[in-house]
Amino acid sequence: MYKSHRDISKEKAAFTMKSSELIKEYTTNLTAATATYLDKTIQLKGLVTGVDDESFILNEVVICYTDSLTLVSVKSNSIITVKGRNIGFDELLENIKLDQVTIINN
Repeated sequence: MYKSHRDISKEKAAFTMKSSELIKEYTTNLTAATATYLDKTIQLKGLVTGVDDESFILNEVVICYTDSLTLVSVKSNSIITVKGRNIGFDELLENIKLDQVTIINN
């Protein structure tokens, strides 16, 4: 009846790409990208362009929500590879959002 909680850190990524490629997919065809990537585990490589209390941003567009222990190891202007669950595209702010993000390498 109830599904167990997904552990994204242990799941194999359904898609592996540069964050710029995912951004291009969403900006080119939002409907197709949503159908393809929504709720999927995605591994992305990109440039950290911002860090705040709850998240960090890749390539100024991909917002990565993670826990505070992971967040302390994220440094601005570094290129990292992360894995997380795509929770959608915010059309108003034009951001792609990932949650349960873990760092693959740093």
